[in-house]
Amino acid sequence: MAAYLTIIYSASLGVEAEEGEIQRRVQQTPAAAAQAANDAEAAMGYCRDEILPELDSVDHAVIRPAIEMLDIMKQIQKTMVKRNHKMIDYDRHRSSLSKLKVKEERSFNEEKQIYKVESQLETATQDYQYLNDMLKQQLPQFFHLKAQFIVPVYEHLFYLQCRIYGMIYARCHELLHANEQHFLTHEMGIEQGFQWREQQYSARSELENMDLLKSGGKAWLKVSGGSNNSKLSLKERAELRDQENTAMIGYTSSTASPTMSAAGSPAITNSRASPMGGYNNAAAASSSPSPPAYGLANSQQQQSASPGYQVHYTSPAPAHPPPPPASFTKPKRYVLALYDYDAQADGDLSFKKDDKIELIERTADANDWWTGVLRGNTGIFPGNYVSEL
Repeated sequence: MAAYLTIIYSASLGVEAEEGEIQRRVQQTPAAAAQAANDAEAAMGYCRDEILPELDSVDHAVIRPAIEMLDIMKQIQKTMVKRNHKMIDYDRHRSSLSKLKVKEERSFNEEKQIYKVESQLETATQDYQYLNDMLKQQLPQFFHLKAQFIVPVYEHLFYLQCRIYGMIYARCHELLHANEQHFLTHEMGIEQGFQWREQQYSARSELENMDLLKSGGKAWLKVSGGSNNSKLSLKERAELRDQENTAMIGYTSSTASPTMSAAGSPAITNSRASPMGGYNNAAAASSSPSPPAYGLANSQQQQSASPGYQVHYTSPAPAHPPPPPASFTKPKRYVLALYDYDAQADGDLSFKKDDKIELIERTADANDWWTGVLRGNTGIFPGNYVSEL
């Protein structure tokens, strides 16, 4: 942590220089503050070097003996479970032998079975008595030794903690007294120091006033296009979709075709002034006669040049507009339901296992909510309930 403080308070933190290095910030860090950060880094380094050997002592005097004790307790638990299993075998063989001996007339096979069960009962009895007697004798000794083990281990842990905390306190004490102007709250109580720091600068208030963190971060979700995020309620998702659709419609209308003239052709204007002044190119074009129709005889063209004759010109036929480009139809995507899902709220899509759902919108996260259509109903559903086809 102290190393990060020195980086934050470094005077070289700023904008990249021309050669890829870091320039100095406009607001320079005071030399005393930078020295305090360097002293904190040095003090924490000394603490690390002094505490590491003590941690080895903690491992040797506390952790390893505790692990050995746990291993012994696990072995005792296994022995107790084995004793219980032998007791079950003992009861089972004794019950079988009693059932066979109750019969007054027994066959040869039943006599053989009695002999076999008696042998099994004897073995189970010996095993059970051995384990049971061993636990009766050794468990009291174990409890006595365990009580004697706990006290010295806790004493070692207590003294090692005191030594480690003492080392940390000594280094922090040196750091505070060497830089008293930067550690103003060390003589105050915890609550008093916190209140004083909060009066100087309230980071919580600044975070709460950030637009992206208002309403539990929902503003950030709206900015990032999270209309399908499960953290938003159904009403908020619907409102966000309406806003996105409205914005898309406005964008589409702003990029529409240019204004059409009354005759149906685009109105083209030229704002460049003519050399004569006051007349633009459009006015000059309107004063000049229309060109003759393509295909007139040369005689008509010659008559138009002589006075007394008037030639009626026909305007060229309007060109037919080009056919509209073939519309591209986006292929439909489908998903297959892996489980049944019943709608939990308005806007959810219910389906059964093996239903084929048309996928309208999805996210990269399979644990998020997707949008689909099934039997004319549109709604959202969990993405981990389906698989893509």
